[in-house]
Amino acid sequence: MSLFRSQSLRRRLVLISLITTGVTLLLTNFGYISLEYYLNKRDTEKKLQVLGNVIADRIPSAVTFSDTALIGNNLSTLKSDDAIVRGCVYRKDQTLIGSYYSPAYQRTDCPNYLPRVGTLTTYNLSEFFPVKKDEETIGTLYIESSREQLLERFFQFMLFSLGIMAAAIGMALLLANKLKDVISTPMRELSDTLTEILNKGVYSIRASKTNNDELGDLVDLFNRLLTTIDDENQSLKASEERFRKLTALSPVGIFQVDPNQNLQYVNQRWRDIHGLTNDHPDLQDWFEMIHPKDLVNIQEAWNRLVLDQDSIALELRLVRSDMTYTWTHLMASALHDQDGQLLGYLGAISDISELKAAQVQMETLAFFDPLTGLANRRLFKNRLVTSVKGAIRSGKSMALMFLDMDQFKRVNDTLGHDAGDVLLKEVSNRLSNTVRENDTVSRIGGDEFTILLTDISSVQDVRAVADKILKAMAKPIRVKGQDILTSVSIGITMTPDDSTDTNVLMKNADLAMYSAKEQGRNNYQFFSEDMNHSILEHLAIEKEITEAIERNQFTLFFQPKISLFDYRTTGVETLIRWQHPDKGIITPDSFIPVAEETGQIIDIGNWVLEQACRQISSLIRKNIMPADAKVAVNLSAKQFTDPKLAEHIRNVLEITGIPPRCLELEITESTLMDDVEAAISIMQEIKTTGVSIAIDDFGTGYSSLSYIKRFPIDVLKVDRSFVMDIPDDKNDMAITAAVIAMAHKLDLNVVAEGVESDEQLQYLRLNNCDEGQGYLFSRPLSLAQLHQYLVIAAERRTNSYEI
Repeated sequence: MSLFRSQSLRRRLVLISLITTGVTLLLTNFGYISLEYYLNKRDTEKKLQVLGNVIADRIPSAVTFSDTALIGNNLSTLKSDDAIVRGCVYRKDQTLIGSYYSPAYQRTDCPNYLPRVGTLTTYNLSEFFPVKKDEETIGTLYIESSREQLLERFFQFMLFSLGIMAAAIGMALLLANKLKDVISTPMRELSDTLTEILNKGVYSIRASKTNNDELGDLVDLFNRLLTTIDDENQSLKASEERFRKLTALSPVGIFQVDPNQNLQYVNQRWRDIHGLTNDHPDLQDWFEMIHPKDLVNIQEAWNRLVLDQDSIALELRLVRSDMTYTWTHLMASALHDQDGQLLGYLGAISDISELKAAQVQMETLAFFDPLTGLANRRLFKNRLVTSVKGAIRSGKSMALMFLDMDQFKRVNDTLGHDAGDVLLKEVSNRLSNTVRENDTVSRIGGDEFTILLTDISSVQDVRAVADKILKAMAKPIRVKGQDILTSVSIGITMTPDDSTDTNVLMKNADLAMYSAKEQGRNNYQFFSEDMNHSILEHLAIEKEITEAIERNQFTLFFQPKISLFDYRTTGVETLIRWQHPDKGIITPDSFIPVAEETGQIIDIGNWVLEQACRQISSLIRKNIMPADAKVAVNLSAKQFTDPKLAEHIRNVLEITGIPPRCLELEITESTLMDDVEAAISIMQEIKTTGVSIAIDDFGTGYSSLSYIKRFPIDVLKVDRSFVMDIPDDKNDMAITAAVIAMAHKLDLNVVAEGVESDEQLQYLRLNNCDEGQGYLFSRPLSLAQLHQYLVIAAERRTNSYEI
């Protein structure tokens, strides 16, 4: 194979042609010769088969009677085939009975015994034929035919084939030489053209096309390749020119350093940034311009670039001759060729002085509230950490105030957010004027502020500042032509007394602020451990309420409502109790506020509504309670605003089977006054279910007659605070009488709560109060106790009430 590859293309073409032709002819002749031999052999075997079958059919009688003459006569028919060497006939006992020998071949006697025939060594064709009579084999005929004629024809055909092969190879040699010239001539021309291009370096030279065949196509492809190379060469030159122009006009300084740490190239912008004018700047001079505080980092990064080929991307300052410095951003990386060999280093440097100035300005703005100009939450937290550390080092105290504006939402809702912004600005100014310059006032949320008081000597100093703040807030603020009165609730915590952890201090101040809210707003409260204990207790109750809902620990009690005209039981008010497994019965005042705050009141209220309707419905169906009796169920504020309230009421009415007229929903006056228009819409939707609505604790809120007459209600319940002092407090007596009269004018039923004495009862009856409830009539009762009470009351009911 190596010898073949070392030959020229022309010789290889000739060799390939000759080898291909010779192998093809050889395989073809071998196939033809083999086929000829096979066909002649088959014809000989067929003739032998025909002769044998004919003789075997004609000699059964001769074999039977051992008629050798007749057998010889039949065997003489073998003379018709010159290839027959001999024929032998054997009896059934395998002994010879007759034979034939061709005079054309050397005489070979037939064996006297048939089994010996199989031991003969011969290259002739032979065949055994059974001699049968009446389907019984009575002898055997053996015929042997010579192969000489077959081999003679085989060798004649082979000589003829060899002659044809020699002629074909001769013609192939002539054609190969011609093909060699056809192919090698264009290839030689292409080679000459390529050599000329390489020697002259001119890619515009093209090869000549002499043929329109595949070789002509090859020339076309070669010329197209030259065109592509020429175009790319021109494009590369244009790119180099553009690169030179871009580097000259680029706003970025571009430089190139060789592997020996010499500056090879810098553009004009690089010179402008560095303030250099010399034609050949030195790399060491560049290092000397770097600000001393940045030099160590730059040298470490440059060493990594040189030693490890790590790219550089960092900021540094360059010191100019006038000692001013320029902020720059440097990027550099190593350059390698296609074999990975280092070519040098390429870098770019940008002037980012303006960007740095803008960044400093943005960071400044990021620490201050854009509306009030006060420190924002981020700056406040930073200063809180610093102040705590300073207090620990100095041994002095620091106070953290958490302020929340009272009723700020109403200003936004009534006068608009722009008015709220004006109010926030004025509050910020007043807070800033009440503290020292080294104290920090910050706005950390919508209407939430914090104040850091540092270097505090005593708690009295903090109280003085808090009083000063409350006094400053007490003055009206003019907003949109209106004088707005505002106040703040302040929570105060001290460090290190309360804690030195900033998160704990924030939590403490927040707890104290909420305590101030609970104390009626417009005051300040210092943090105490009792507040923390209250929060932990609040969380524990929240968890226990969840368990109580899951474990069905709540139970219902019912307080009867009595008609003050005939002392008939007109209904009951539903009261919830918590049967705690460890604490026993817990009243609603201990857990309902927590449930209201956490939203658990929704699940509790829905459970109360369904269970109350289910239990009282059973009493009505058993005629233990009157058919028109009502079960009153309190709705919490969150439950009242639940979008699915009306749907839930309908489901409860359907599930429990209680008539809608027997269900009365009690809503506190304060709940309705949070958003009057929304409350009216909700109550109208509730009324579509057919149930009654009562205003509970009437007189404790801020409702007016204009609202009362718009509310779609059926019952007013006079709060127990007005009833409890009758007949001692004349004002309460007058208010109660006025409420009863007003309600009757509006066609409303009146229920007095907290009736505990006969004097109260008689006064309410005198003023035509419709119904009453209280300990004078009955304490809250369980369902079983209510059942017993109603049975006894039905028996004892008279036209007058006796205690």
